[in-house]
Amino acid sequence: MGRLCGFLISGYLMMRDFIRTLPGFWATIRWCLALSWRSSKLYTIIRIVSDIITPLLTILAAFVGKHMIDLLSGAPDAPAWLPQEQTAALLTLFTLLFSIAMVRVVSQKAVQYSQTMQTEMINGEIALNMMKRSLDADIEFFDNPTYYDRLQSASQDSMAVSHIVWSVLSCVSAAVSFIGAFAVLYSANPLYGLAMMVSAAPSSIAAAKYTKLLYILSLEQVNEHRQMYYAQHLASVKEYAQDMRLFGAGEWLRARYRGRWTQLFTKRRGMTRRRSVSTGLLACLPEVVVVFIGVDIAFGVLGGYNTVGDYALFTGLAGQLWMSISLFSSAALQIYDNRLKIENIKKLDDFTNRVADTGTLDLTRVESIAFEGVSFTYPAASVLALQDITFALHKKEKLVLVGLNGSGKSTLVKLLLRMYDPDVGMISVNGIDIREYKLAELRKNFSVYFQDMLNYNFTLRENFTIADDGQNDADAGAHRALLAAYCGDILAKASRGLDTSLTRLYDPEGIEISGGQHQKLALARTLYRQHTALILDEPSSNLDPLAEHEIFEALKTLTEGKLTLFTSHRLANVVLADRIIVLEHGRIVEDGTQAALLKNQHRYAELFQLQRDKYDV
Repeated sequence: MGRLCGFLISGYLMMRDFIRTLPGFWATIRWCLALSWRSSKLYTIIRIVSDIITPLLTILAAFVGKHMIDLLSGAPDAPAWLPQEQTAALLTLFTLLFSIAMVRVVSQKAVQYSQTMQTEMINGEIALNMMKRSLDADIEFFDNPTYYDRLQSASQDSMAVSHIVWSVLSCVSAAVSFIGAFAVLYSANPLYGLAMMVSAAPSSIAAAKYTKLLYILSLEQVNEHRQMYYAQHLASVKEYAQDMRLFGAGEWLRARYRGRWTQLFTKRRGMTRRRSVSTGLLACLPEVVVVFIGVDIAFGVLGGYNTVGDYALFTGLAGQLWMSISLFSSAALQIYDNRLKIENIKKLDDFTNRVADTGTLDLTRVESIAFEGVSFTYPAASVLALQDITFALHKKEKLVLVGLNGSGKSTLVKLLLRMYDPDVGMISVNGIDIREYKLAELRKNFSVYFQDMLNYNFTLRENFTIADDGQNDADAGAHRALLAAYCGDILAKASRGLDTSLTRLYDPEGIEISGGQHQKLALARTLYRQHTALILDEPSSNLDPLAEHEIFEALKTLTEGKLTLFTSHRLANVVLADRIIVLEHGRIVEDGTQAALLKNQHRYAELFQLQRDKYDV
């Protein structure tokens, strides 16, 4: 009794929640139908027409079957539209059944083709939208595990959008089937249709309850899933293959994966088992009603007021009514379930960009850069990364930022490029606040090499054009940049020239290059990009001494007459600079030429002496 009361209360709460969410439910249906229509009007029309025709054909086939059974069993009355001669009547009914079957086959094949094509079109559009969301997000979100959780769950859920489109269309088919079957059964006995509806409700309520609970559980497990897949990723990618073998970490990784998987699987198995038992038992109720309808009609046949054909028709339609209710509730649950997923995708909008692209000015050339009282703290950090930074850099001037790791050099560059905005103070280009410029206009004037910059598993040519696809002669520009960055050794390995793939991940004829070669290639891409200001963040951190010497000899020429900003903790690289700024704990502690700073005998002189002592013999 207690369980029954609990179930009834649960059903009441589910119905109350469903009614409350009806506006969102219908909004989801409209959104999905609009998406289907945008992706392909033709395929949407084919699917809707088929979903209306198919259940009507099924009901029509049931009526034809009834008359055929009556004809074969010798029932006295036949419909007026059938020929009076038995053979002709039988051939007419067979022709109708054959025609119905042919139309149904053609309709099903058209739907299969349309659904396959349109699913790919919808998934492609959704994937592009998810890529745009990720690419438009502020850099700060990629340091936020909550954002990664939301992004992964939204990426997974985005694949369900095409399912909800088909669920909406399945609801149309189920509704037509339900109306047709219910009308026929109601005409025979009003209790038949009502009994089927009442008996199907408990199973639908239970299914709705567990659908919601399972989805909530999946959201709770997103972080654990990410950790589990990370362990799988480590075992299967080249970057970590050497370490995994050196450390003998294979079993450790497998154990970590197995532990996470077992924990997650156990929770889902328990809930899935409870759903299967509950819905399975409750699904027996409509089957019992079908049996009672069959018994009632069977006694009618024995009593002479029903025909054998009536028995076949009404028991068949009772089963169809149950199936249509089941299909409708299942499709409605899919819509409800996927409505939650669509809401989860929309929650990415909770992460509002703080770097607003509201500028209106164009920028054709960087003539000067100025920081005025700039301070900045990374999101969720408690320590200032930069504090009261003030300096100016003018046309043709070369400035190097010097400091130990973590002193704020790279942070300063990120602020200049508006990867972040400062907490206080102003950064200006050509005397104008950089927030006044269009974001794309600001960034396109800079070519930047970051110390952690990566290359791409594309061809050599594409590794350049991804940075600047507007050059008239990309091949000539790429060759110039490769030679300027002393990448002749890379070109010598590239059997197909610029069409050679970087790494063999997708192409067996690709090339593998060393860490130093990767750095030189990234530097070549920086030089390839058209720019009016150049930023080089630790440009020689992975280079051997010869390559470092060659690169800096080349940079003397390549940076001539250009506004250039370097960062470095290796003081041998400051030879290109007209001026040096020393950063420490996010503050400027010195600013001047190398000769002046050495004469001051302050922090720069100390660092210079420490590094010079390594080479004293």
